[in-house]
Amino acid sequence: MRKGQDMKKSIAAFVLVGFFIYTNPVGAEMTSTNYQIRWDSLTEGGSDTSTSTNYGIHDSVGGNALGNSTSTNYQTDSGYRAGIFDQVITFDVLLQNTSDARAVSARSGTTVSTAATTGLAAGGYVALIQDLGASQVSAIGKITSVSSGVSVTVDAWSDNGTTPTIDGSNDFLYPLNSSAIGLGQLSSSNITTAVIAFEVTADLTNGYSVQIMADGNLSSGANTINNVADGAVTAGVGEYGAISSDTSITTSTFDSQDTAITTSFQDVATETSAKYFKRNFLTLKAAPSTATISGNYSQSITLIASGNF
Repeated sequence: MRKGQDMKKSIAAFVLVGFFIYTNPVGAEMTSTNYQIRWDSLTEGGSDTSTSTNYGIHDSVGGNALGNSTSTNYQTDSGYRAGIFDQVITFDVLLQNTSDARAVSARSGTTVSTAATTGLAAGGYVALIQDLGASQVSAIGKITSVSSGVSVTVDAWSDNGTTPTIDGSNDFLYPLNSSAIGLGQLSSSNITTAVIAFEVTADLTNGYSVQIMADGNLSSGANTINNVADGAVTAGVGEYGAISSDTSITTSTFDSQDTAITTSFQDVATETSAKYFKRNFLTLKAAPSTATISGNYSQSITLIASGNF
């Protein structure tokens, strides 16, 4: 075992995705402190489905003609099952392929100039990183077109409020297509980073939360790299943590500083209203000290998205 040298260590971030689907009866909206019925309808005729103590399935009683009418301020849908509204959340996790860096020389809007476009195609996701390392500025996007050997264009950049400025110096584009995060060889003189991105669609009135937890410290056998405790992962200190691109979290510190990924679930992104194809990301940061024992360091991470009800 060696001390005081650059050592080879890696992180395997096994992301387990959870999602929840919630449905309610439908009708003209009624609420109380403890419940909400989005729609209810009662005229005449037979019934469609039924309920019990533990569940409710859409009911419709009546024989209205199908159709809708609108004005400046409202829309009315009428007819059989016209008001069906299933509250649904979908959740996709995207991991940076840290071994597939493509140098970029410029950015103009949603297009970045790069000669390395092999393997990139419309529908894939990428992370754009300015000044790779401790102070990197990152953004993620979904590819809409590729000009072979010239450029890549995305639908939009999702960032933490600051979009990367690209000058061709230490700036890279990475595919978000890996099944695990590999940080490769770590050095006590540098901070090594990696991006975990996620996209959520939540057709939910009160929005959703994305939470993270780990199975333990970043470790190799009995040896560990400590969780960050002072809000900033610093080169040479021997610490590890992450920061979120969501800057408005009120239930954790991931929005404003490098934070430890613990064995308890913590919020890393939150929304208070319905969102469609909303993207955020975490930036992992690792920095061994000169006393860190050489080895292959790993940690399993779980991300869960759930609706706010």
